[in-house]
Amino acid sequence: MEKPPNFENRESVIDGLIESLAEREGMNSEDIISDIITFAELSEEDEGAKGYIEEVAERIGIPYDEMIVYVIKKAKE
Repeated sequence: MEKPPNFENRESVIDGLIESLAEREGMNSEDIISDIITFAELSEEDEGAKGYIEEVAERIGIPYDEMIVYVIKKAKE
């Protein structure tokens, strides 16, 4: 999957969106990111895992494909 243009700028925006979601939900943003990474590894085999990633992407207002690019980069860090 190819990175969207200006992904580095988008990455910081996505970080902020996840932080806002975490605050609204009374969660830790690092836990959300960790869950997304874990579920991304399972998503090809597990529809529930894919559904979680889709839900988070929708709740923060980004496309699923962009979320996957973000998760792949985070997993490598």
